[in-house]
Amino acid sequence: MQRVVCMRNISRVLRLWCLVLIMVLLAAGCKARPPVTVKKEIGVTLRRPEIMLVVATERNRYEQIYTSQIWDIAVVEDGTTFQEYLLEQIKQFMVDLKRIGAMAQEYGITLDNGEMEQLRRLAQDYYSQLTEADKAYTGAGSDDVLNLYQEYYLACKTVDVLTKNADLEISDNEAKVVEVSQIVLDNEFNAREVWQAVRSEGADFDAIARANSTEEQIRREIVRGELSAGMEEAVFAMNQGEISEIMEDNGRFYLFYCHNPYDQEATLARKEEMMLLRKDSVFHEYYDAFLEDNLVTVSGRVWQDVSFVTQENTTTTNLFELYQEYFPD
Repeated sequence: MQRVVCMRNISRVLRLWCLVLIMVLLAAGCKARPPVTVKKEIGVTLRRPEIMLVVATERNRYEQIYTSQIWDIAVVEDGTTFQEYLLEQIKQFMVDLKRIGAMAQEYGITLDNGEMEQLRRLAQDYYSQLTEADKAYTGAGSDDVLNLYQEYYLACKTVDVLTKNADLEISDNEAKVVEVSQIVLDNEFNAREVWQAVRSEGADFDAIARANSTEEQIRREIVRGELSAGMEEAVFAMNQGEISEIMEDNGRFYLFYCHNPYDQEATLARKEEMMLLRKDSVFHEYYDAFLEDNLVTVSGRVWQDVSFVTQENTTTTNLFELYQEYFPD
């Protein structure tokens, strides 16, 4: 890091000159200046065909589920439509791919011959499935498909390399998921009446909950951090078929029935999710530090007239699904 200061260290033969100069600077009121960070500039370029491959994929995936009317629906209070929101997400995704690619170069992370060959086969496979309408809408050739897959793979590899020594393990206790039914009431008197009812022989907890609870949600999965510490400890200690005591939190009263004190499938899924979040957090320490030291400028006027609304009968949806088949890890 370069620092700007009033004087520099110089050789002994110039010491007298240094002393004279110091006196001049002091007389002139020289003040210490704050450090100036000089960032390394790295230029990257966005390519429209690669962007349009992602746009086409997301367009068709969402339209298959929600129809083309999804694009004009406002998803934010300021009136932002789903089309505007999703385009911003894709813009950020594409910029991040380029930035991580530049980061990989700085760290000396590259693709080996085996990875390149597998990526070529993947790109050929995907491109062969594109219809003429897909190609017209995206403007993509086989080289564009290969470039996009290479950049995506390199970004994933960079994340893996930089986080490989991090402690990403999540214990079963941290990820534990408990399946319960709940009753939420606004006063202690009603809570005691309902508690007596659910504990009576043959009582149907869920039916009583639907008739009395102030919350519509009856059956739910609970993970650590969702309840207050005392309630969490009590719920996570319950056995299957057990009904809790009345628990109060912020003026509301809770009853729980434990269906499953340890949902293995849900716990495994949550553990994987938590590991990914931890991995992402570790990687972003590297990523943020890289962006702090490097000014990555993204060029390319490629977003004009990009839209999910088109008359082209595009069908491609498996850009990333096919990638997962070739690179399942």
